[in-house]
Amino acid sequence: MRENPYFSTRFSVIRDRIVGTLLTACPLCGGAAPWGQLCAGCTQDVRHSMRHHRWRCPRCALALPANAACPDCAGRPASLEKVVAAFDYVSPADSLILRYKNARQFYLATCFAALALSAIQDQSPDWPLPPWPPGTPLIPIPGSRASLRRRGFNPASEFAAQLGRRLHSPVLHTTLYREPDSLKQSTLNRQQRQANTAHLYYCARNMPEPCAILVDDVLTTGSTLHAAANALRAAGVQRVYAVVIARTPMEERPDRHLV
Repeated sequence: MRENPYFSTRFSVIRDRIVGTLLTACPLCGGAAPWGQLCAGCTQDVRHSMRHHRWRCPRCALALPANAACPDCAGRPASLEKVVAAFDYVSPADSLILRYKNARQFYLATCFAALALSAIQDQSPDWPLPPWPPGTPLIPIPGSRASLRRRGFNPASEFAAQLGRRLHSPVLHTTLYREPDSLKQSTLNRQQRQANTAHLYYCARNMPEPCAILVDDVLTTGSTLHAAANALRAAGVQRVYAVVIARTPMEERPDRHLV
């Protein structure tokens, strides 16, 4: 589903400038912040590890303990070109994710989109040109029926809608589909996650697109994104990127003893 033509690029720029002059309470510290965003200090704190960690996988953004091979990318086909993550899933930013997903604080999608745009700019030496062609469609990861019933919304879709407005890119909500509910990913280790998602996603139509961007909330082992990327490539997409809100470090993962 493409954005209404009424919200043209020119209108979006004007709207963003007006909204940028309004102040609201920062979701973390409560101080003054641009509308729907973190204040400058909290933004710096939340983005610090993503910007300054010494070793990080250039493909999936995993923070590594040393300059070594990434355990999440080793042995996997190159279905994903690159993952851009807004921040690491560590304190205090992890509390924002929990409030967004479990307390239905939908407005945080705007905050996450601003942080993700900053991360994309960091990865784009020729900004305002992003790492992918301008206008590349965003495709949110579909939620399971159980999570949709529990939360009442799909966190990835809300985030993608806000990010699409900032990138002036279409968001395709009805392109990628999920098979009937399987085991919950957060309860599984890395090997189980890979098996659980191997054939979980599919496209209902051909997509002869040169490029597409998957969008999700939290990236842990990468099994979900790789399975979704494989589905897009099978449908005809040539290159697949991904943007996520948060990247889980190895020391925070339940499967860290396996890496």
